Amino acid sequence: MTFLIPTHDQARAGLRAMKTVLTAAGPLAPIRREALAAIQQHLLRTEFDLDALGPITPEELAAAVDDPALRTQLISGMVTLTLASDTVADEEQAAIERFAAGFAVASVTLEQLRKFQTERRMALRFDVVRRSLAGPAFKQLYEDQGFLGVVKNLGSFAGLWENTAVAERYRGLAHYPDGSLGKELWRFYVANDFKFPGEKHGAPESLLSHDLTHILGGYGTDFQSEGLVLAFQAGYRRQDPFSVLVFLLLNGQHGVRLTAFADAARGYYNDKPGAIDDVVRAFARGARVTVDLTEHWDFWAVMDRQVEDLRREYGIEPALA
Repeated sequence: MTFLIPTHDQARAGLRAMKTVLTAAGPLAPIRREALAAIQQHLLRTEFDLDALGPITPEELAAAVDDPALRTQLISGMVTLTLASDTVADEEQAAIERFAAGFAVASVTLEQLRKFQTERRMALRFDVVRRSLAGPAFKQLYEDQGFLGVVKNLGSFAGLWENTAVAERYRGLAHYPDGSLGKELWRFYVANDFKFPGEKHGAPESLLSHDLTHILGGYGTDFQSEGLVLAFQAGYRRQDPFSVLVFLLLNGQHGVRLTAFADAARGYYNDKPGAIDDVVRAFARGARVTVDLTEHWDFWAVMDRQVEDLRREYGIEPALA
C-alpha cells in the first residue's frame, strides 16, 4: 500500500493544514469541501467536523507530523487538493510553501505546482509525463526491448507500419478461454474499436497495463471513467503516485493536454456533484491493491487466468465496495 495512514491526531492536524491552504484566499469552495470529505471517508476513515477545524501553523503541523514520508505525502495532498479546483490562488501556493519549509522536505508535486503557476508549460508537461505513467512505461519498454523496440512501437502507433508479429499475438487472444484476462482484453479492444498493439495506430505495448486496469478495475472508457482509471492506478503505484493525480487534474480541470493519449477539458469536475468523491474513492481502492501493475508486471504470464481470480489475488475490491 502506497498511501500512509496517519494516526488520528496526525489526520486531524493534516486536515487542518489542508483547510488552511484551501481557505488562504477565501471561503472553502464546494468542490474542495467535497474532496476533503472524501479524503476523510475513503482514506483517513475519520469524521471530523470540517467547519470546526481551525487553522494551523507550520510549526504546529511539524510538531504533529514528524515522519518524512508522511510529511511528503501531506504536501503532495495539499497540491492535489488545490488543483481539484479550476483555479489556484497565489495565496494557496504560498501557504503550501510555508508548510513545506516547516517540514524541510522537497516535493515533486510542489515543484510541478510552481511550474504551473509560473506558466512554464513545456517544463511542466515534460516533468508530469515523465513521472506519471507514459514516461515510466517507455523507460520500461526500452529496458525490455531496447531502442529498436521503442522505435517499432512508436512507428506502429504513428501509423507508419504494422508490427505483424505483435499484432497477431494480440489478435490471437480471441481464442483464449471466456472470462480470462486475455479474452476480456480482446473484447475490450473490439467493443471500443481500438487498434491492437502492433497494428497501425495501435497503443504501444508498454501502455497495456492501463488497458488491463480498465478490465481488472471494471472501469469504462468515457472521460470520467478514464479519470477513475488514472486515480486507481495512482493508488496502486509505488513511485510518484501523486504525479498521476496531478496529470489527471491538469488534464481534466485545467485543460492542459499532456499527451496524445488523453483529451483535455477545463472545469470538468466543477458541476458534477460526487465526481471528485469518485476520484478519491478510486484512489483509495487502488491503494489497497497488493501489486503495482505498472512496475514490470508480466501480463502475458496471466493472460489465460480468469479475471475474477486475478482480482482476488491482487486485492482488487469490487468497484462499489
